[in-house]
Amino acid sequence: MALRRLRCVQSGFTLVELAVALAVLGMMMVLGWPFLQGWKESIDLRSTAGRVSDMMLSARMRSVVDRRDATVRVDYATDTCSSTAPVGTTKKIGSIDLYLDNSDPDCPSLSDSNVVFRSNGTADAAGFEAVYLKSRSARVPMRYRVKILGATGKVSVEKWAGGEWYGAY
Repeated sequence: MALRRLRCVQSGFTLVELAVALAVLGMMMVLGWPFLQGWKESIDLRSTAGRVSDMMLSARMRSVVDRRDATVRVDYATDTCSSTAPVGTTKKIGSIDLYLDNSDPDCPSLSDSNVVFRSNGTADAAGFEAVYLKSRSARVPMRYRVKILGATGKVSVEKWAGGEWYGAY
């Protein structure tokens, strides 16, 4: 009778293989962290521009529906926006900086920090005015502006990444 050898099949990882995999994963995290942080900050900047735009559009719509003026106040000192329509809405901007920028003579910063939307859908802005936003981090060079055309009350979001302003979305 022939002796049969039984072969034992083992599966799994050795401790050395596991340590190498964790070391590689750790190195990828260390090297990728600055990229991920900059990516998060640029997304925060874009979403904040969207929230400011939404607040403006909501105030404009409420002024037409309710047939009374609606005011959006931008506080550059505390980086907040507040609106009378819907009543008492305040948005804290967070790590995003609202700043005054009058370098574009065709679209200065929002005068006296308020925009009033009238019941006919127009705004009290003279020509174009805008709320300018930038990240507090040097990793994110782009900037956004929420632009208001007083004659029509139209609100748009534009992006700047070192050249000219263009439509963000």
